[in-house]
Amino acid sequence: MLKIKVCGITNVFDAQKALKLSADYLGFNNITGTRRFIDVVDMTDIVTRVPESLRDKCVLLAKEQDIMEIVKLAKAIGVTAIQPYLPPEANNDSYYKKARDLGMTVFRVIHIENKRSLMEMKIDPESADYFILDTKPSDPNLMGGSGEAFDWYLYNCAKEILPERKMCLAGGLNVDNIEEAIDETETNLIDVCTGLEDMPGLKNHDKMDIFFEKVRNFKQATAA
Repeated sequence: MLKIKVCGITNVFDAQKALKLSADYLGFNNITGTRRFIDVVDMTDIVTRVPESLRDKCVLLAKEQDIMEIVKLAKAIGVTAIQPYLPPEANNDSYYKKARDLGMTVFRVIHIENKRSLMEMKIDPESADYFILDTKPSDPNLMGGSGEAFDWYLYNCAKEILPERKMCLAGGLNVDNIEEAIDETETNLIDVCTGLEDMPGLKNHDKMDIFFEKVRNFKQATAA
């Protein structure tokens, strides 16, 4: 079943809209200096307004030296899903698996530059619940959400090294290309951010309606 993760949520109105449209996950960016930063107080306020039965949809994006600090922060906020950004020395399978062992749903981001860099990667498929395949940003200070399109050919190549059921397509998705993206990749999970915005951190609800409707109609057409 095709799932949708709406990332870059910064306010309760966008969170409620995404949930009303049956988004499967909401991403909250707690990484200081990024364009969609939300502090712990504001994120906690939004999470507490989400029905308890839906809070497992809330994903904390955080950058720390130690993944245990991210797990600790997630528990304090009241969420059980994380998208960690770790320094190179800690960006290995064992750290992500440690978080999974503690009951966290883990989204692991993989920035891919080209096919060669992809095929040289050594990744344990059990190190995360989902692997977000995204464009390597031209700006090294960006964690994601750049709006730069990801090469769908590389997504399909990644099926050689990752379980397809765990793969997530991200990078430059919007109302104009989402149907083609699904058709080309047959992805099971979509991560969308910039393509639904008027400006960083502020979603356009009309775009959200159109995006979700197109995904819904595509799912119904392929199931028929």
